[in-house]
Amino acid sequence: MFKKGIVKLLLGSILTAGSLQLSAQVQDSEPCGYASLEGGTTGGVGGPVVVPTTFAELQQYASGTNPVIILIDREFKGPNVLKLGSNKTLFGVGTKGFINQIGVSIQCQHNIIIRNLKFTMKGVPITNDGENKISGFNFDPDCIAIQADDETLPEAQRKSSHIWIDHCEFYNEDPTVMTDYDRYDGLLDAKNDCQYITISWNYFHDHHKACLFGKGNSDDYDRKITMHHNKFENIGSRMPLMRFGKLHMFNNYTTRCLEGNGLNVRINSNAYLEKNYYENVKKPLFGKLSEGGRASLKDNIFKNCDRMPAITLPNALSPNASPLSNTEEFESSSYIPPYQCASITYPVLEVPSKVNQYVGVGKVLAPSVVTSLVGTKEDLAMQVYPNPTQGLINLNGMHTWVLSDLQGQILLEGQSETIDLSGNKAGIYFLKLDHKVVKIQKQ
Repeated sequence: MFKKGIVKLLLGSILTAGSLQLSAQVQDSEPCGYASLEGGTTGGVGGPVVVPTTFAELQQYASGTNPVIILIDREFKGPNVLKLGSNKTLFGVGTKGFINQIGVSIQCQHNIIIRNLKFTMKGVPITNDGENKISGFNFDPDCIAIQADDETLPEAQRKSSHIWIDHCEFYNEDPTVMTDYDRYDGLLDAKNDCQYITISWNYFHDHHKACLFGKGNSDDYDRKITMHHNKFENIGSRMPLMRFGKLHMFNNYTTRCLEGNGLNVRINSNAYLEKNYYENVKKPLFGKLSEGGRASLKDNIFKNCDRMPAITLPNALSPNASPLSNTEEFESSSYIPPYQCASITYPVLEVPSKVNQYVGVGKVLAPSVVTSLVGTKEDLAMQVYPNPTQGLINLNGMHTWVLSDLQGQILLEGQSETIDLSGNKAGIYFLKLDHKVVKIQKQ
C-alpha cells in the first residue's frame, strides 16, 4: 500500500481533477504491430506515476532502467537533450505536454512508450560546421532519435527495441518559408539495430525531412517498424525513407505535400503498404532500382498525385499522373507482416476522416491518478526546510517519517525533528510524515 500510495497521494494534490477531464475518443491500451511482438511493450507500467516540474526532475525520472510513468503537464523548453532510459512511459496530460527545442535520445534502450506529446525543434540554436548539431550538444536536431550505436557498450548490447510512439504531434517550420533543407534534421528517426517499433496516430507536419529509418547504405540492420494511422501534411520528403529492414504501413493519410516525396524504399528494404490514402502528393512512393528496394501494395488510394509507380497506372483518381523514371522504380516484395491488426484497420475510403478525427494530441487520457492511502491528504501548509536541501531537513516538530525513492523503495525511517540526507545522492525523494506526503529535492 505504501510504496504505490505515497507517490499517488502526492500526485493527487498536484493534478487537479479538471486536468484529466479530456474526452478520449481513442483509448488504445497497448500497441498493435511490431511493438506488440516478442513480449510486447509496457513502458513504465508497475512503477510510480510522477509529474516533473523542472527539466532536471524530468531527466532524473527518465534516467536508469527502473519502470516509471512520467506525466508531462507543461512545456519544457531547451535547447537540451533528454536521455530516455528503458522501461519508461512519457505521457502528456490533456493538450499541455510540450517538448520544445529538446531532442529526445533513445540510445540502446528498451520498452519505452511516448504518448500524447507535442514536439518541435523550431528555432533551436545549431552549429553550422558542416553537420548541424544542437548548440552545446553533440546531437542532431531531431525531435526523437532512436539509435543503437553506443560504442561504450559491447556490440551485442547495441540495440534499441520495443518502442511505441502514439498520438503525438511533430513539426518545425513550413518548408516553403524555411527553405534551408538542412536547418533541422528528422522529426522521428530510427538508426542502427532498432527492433519492434510501432508509430501510430501521430501528426507530422511543416517540415522538410520527416522520418529516416537507416542512416546510410552500411546501416544494414533488419529494422522492424509498423506505422499506422499517422498523418503527414506539408512535408518535403522522407515519409519515411527506409534502408534495409521491414516496414508495415496501413491506414496512414498523406496530404498537401505538393512538392513532397513520400515513402522512399532504398537499399534492400521491404515495405508492405495497405489501405493508405495519398492526396495531393507529388511523388507518394518511389525507390532506387539499382539498390534493390522492394514494396508490396494492397488497396491504397492515390488522389491528385503527380508521379507514380508503373503498377499504379493508369489511375482514375490521378488522371494526369506520369510514371516514375526507370531509376526510381522498385522491385516487388514478398514480405507479409507477421501479425494481424484487423480490428483497428479501416476501409481505405474512411482513412482521411478517421485519421483527421483521432490523430495527434488531446485524444487519449493520461493514466488515472487516485489516492490509495484512504483518508489522507497532502498538508500544503506543512513546512519542511530547506527544500531543495544539501543535507539537513527540519521537520518543524517531532514526526514519524519514512523516506522513499522514485520507485517507492523505502530508504530510511524514524521519528525525529530533523533528517540528515547528506549521505544520499542528489535527486528526488518522497517523504511521508505521519500520514502526509512531501516531495524532497536533494542537491
